[in-house]
Amino acid sequence: MRTGREPLDLPLPSLLDVIYAWWVEGGTEKDVAKFRQALEAPPVEAQLEGREEWSDEETDQSFARALAGSG
Repeated sequence: MRTGREPLDLPLPSLLDVIYAWWVEGGTEKDVAKFRQALEAPPVEAQLEGREEWSDEETDQSFARALAGSG
């Protein structure tokens, strides 16, 4: 995280790792476990049945479009 690199230039998985590391830095084991549980649990209202899965490439492209401000 402290490399001087622009975080938004990182590939999405690496950027998410940086955000996660920043978020849990200094947290207790209990705090980190609670945070991980919240991250991994789908929202109660989520409709997951029959949902199409996205590839990593599609996710990266979608994220890049969102950062560029184009839909």
